[in-house]
Amino acid sequence: MMAEIEKNWAACVVYYQDFDSLTNLLNSLESQTHKPNEVFIADNNSNRSLTLDSFSFPVNIYRLDENKGFAGGANVAIRNAIDKKYSNLMLLSQDVLLSPDSAQKMIELLTIIGGIVFPTMWDRNKNIIFSKGGKVNKFLGSIKLSANNVPTKPDWADGSCLVFDKKTYESTGGLFENYFMYFEDVDFCLKAKKLGFTLSHVDTKVSQTPKGPNSRLRSRNSVLLARRSKSWLLKISVTKRNILGAFLNLAKFRLTDSRQRLIGIKEGWSVPIE
Repeated sequence: MMAEIEKNWAACVVYYQDFDSLTNLLNSLESQTHKPNEVFIADNNSNRSLTLDSFSFPVNIYRLDENKGFAGGANVAIRNAIDKKYSNLMLLSQDVLLSPDSAQKMIELLTIIGGIVFPTMWDRNKNIIFSKGGKVNKFLGSIKLSANNVPTKPDWADGSCLVFDKKTYESTGGLFENYFMYFEDVDFCLKAKKLGFTLSHVDTKVSQTPKGPNSRLRSRNSVLLARRSKSWLLKISVTKRNILGAFLNLAKFRLTDSRQRLIGIKEGWSVPIE
């Protein structure tokens, strides 16, 4: 009985105005060899209220009064799951689809080693792998995912599918909401790693339709991440990398992108880091 309790888990989903994707995700969870015991959905103030079919697991919907972004929605879903005594948590974006054995493999590893567990991420649009974990290079200011090999001692993993336990989440203080969306996963993983938690890859495929941030948001949030890291080397290298990117866009006559990157840099240095 205790082993079964330890393997109980909750799916924590961030949702915003894509009902078809959410339905596909819930059907994917229904098809798991190890289904969630409960699903917690944070609805970021979508235009219409959610009405869902019945599933073999309870589905809880928390409609927010405003769009709090991915980080804010994630915190709402996760904290409600923790309030219901769940210790094993899977954070999911609404457009994710899991292989039938994904949850079983990731939850099993989580119950053994704790920390953060992540899968191989597959881009359904391009039919290619886009993530097996990521690294942060303080000298070059690069914050990149690896599509080919699992990095040695990965620094972060894509936040559209992360599995972690209550202890890891509460130790980090949750996802930092000033990002709104993008780079909050990097921040969360870096903080967990700094606290001594491990990041572990599981050889199972989870697919998504990634879009990525625009020029302004990429610059803003990468600078914000560097500032929160408290590393002056990373602050300098990330800022330089973004300035270089702005000038390269200018040289290619991509004036709007160049201007947006410069605005993002300024905003990244202005956003509160606590």
